Amino acid sequence: MEEQVTYYGLLFTDDTRDSPSGLARRRILSDGGIIDETFRRDLQWRESDIIDSWRRGESTERLVELSEAEAERVMERFRTMFG
Repeated sequence: MEEQVTYYGLLFTDDTRDSPSGLARRRILSDGGIIDETFRRDLQWRESDIIDSWRRGESTERLVELSEAEAERVMERFRTMFG
């Protein structure tokens, strides 16, 4: 099985899917393992529990699934802002 990646935009009150406050991803590894990460201000992916917190209803932000192309645009915006 090939690694699968699902991207999520982190939305607060006035955010839109085109301009989320954050970016998360869930990687399902070829061995079946799962790694959840967020894209941080240091422009690196770091492990995070935000997706599980959201699924349990314990998160203040909403998550909306993004395509890989949408996620790339968000990462580029963050690189411009924080790079």
